[in-house]
Amino acid sequence: MVIKSVYIRAFKSIYEVKLNLNPKINVMIGADESGKTNILKAIESFRADIPFDSSLTCQYSNNYYMGKCPEIVIEYSGITKENRQKLVRISDVFKDIESFVIRRDAPELTDYHLIIGDREVENVNLNQLLKVLPKIIYFSNIPLLKNKVDYDSLISNSSAFLTEKNLLKIGGIEDYELLFEDSSRGRRAAEEASRIITEQIRRVWSQEESIEIKLNVNGRVLYIDFADSTTVLDTPESRSLGFRWYLSFYVNFISQTFEGRANEYIFLIDEPGIHLHPSGQKDLIRVLEDLSIKNQLVYTTHSPFLIDRNHPERVFLVEKDKSGTQIDSKSYRDNWKPLRKQIGLTISDLFFFSDQSIILELPTSKKLNILNRFKADNGD
Repeated sequence: MVIKSVYIRAFKSIYEVKLNLNPKINVMIGADESGKTNILKAIESFRADIPFDSSLTCQYSNNYYMGKCPEIVIEYSGITKENRQKLVRISDVFKDIESFVIRRDAPELTDYHLIIGDREVENVNLNQLLKVLPKIIYFSNIPLLKNKVDYDSLISNSSAFLTEKNLLKIGGIEDYELLFEDSSRGRRAAEEASRIITEQIRRVWSQEESIEIKLNVNGRVLYIDFADSTTVLDTPESRSLGFRWYLSFYVNFISQTFEGRANEYIFLIDEPGIHLHPSGQKDLIRVLEDLSIKNQLVYTTHSPFLIDRNHPERVFLVEKDKSGTQIDSKSYRDNWKPLRKQIGLTISDLFFFSDQSIILELPTSKKLNILNRFKADNGD
């Protein structure tokens, strides 16, 4: 099950917008302060455990003057056989439908409304229904990988060491006692985990093909080191912020999803890869594609390098005018002209031109004639 569409009314800078979402990846791109994050926050606020009150209401909406909450409406579709079995246990109204709508317009559980077709359905256990829906998870700050972690921290419930735990999970380590065992068995476990993690990272990070992760245990402390073709050992905190963020992002998302069922999660990611070099951002696109095989993604960015131009239907240009945040779902028209204008990207900003370049905006026949003359004059 995935989100087919989202309707947002009177939420922060958003007066009213509707988004028809792609079942895999959705990119919200726009200038700073255009309202990209508010779109993610509006979707997140659909969760019953997220505060939802009139403090979130758009101040130039009728809801604000009436003291009402915003309104978030989500349409779900792509109902699998497993989804339907769970839904039918809640109510027979889900037996033959292909999609349904849920509206939230106030803080309480009773303020969720199930709508099928053009009518509201009564007498449905909304608490059970919300538990069946895909889990909406919002990410903004990723806990960055540390240089070391001790045994007591790993077995604790502290979220501060989540990335280190997930790194070990990717390496197949769930028995921490084995890893810290002072024996050849414990050392082999560390070596095998290092090998598996290294293979995973090399697959998605093209900037350093020789990158290697080494796990070393000394007493009750696990040290995490990197090595490359220079044979110099580095700690995570000595590497660039971009690489450290990328690795931490990959570790946390992959460990959370590789055992999960298809479309168990809907991930909302605010400004991923903001510290990455453009080539690193292209690597990140490939990771996001991997994640979207099993999970629906919505992420914000102001970087054109985080757009896959092979999929223009996934891109939403977010703008803000006197009536609030607006969405342009066809910003790819005229060779992405609306998008280029909104984010301030012009030809003069690019370095990929020689000193003797020709830029033509002419009918194709005239353009070919000019190019042929140019080639003839230059002996080509």
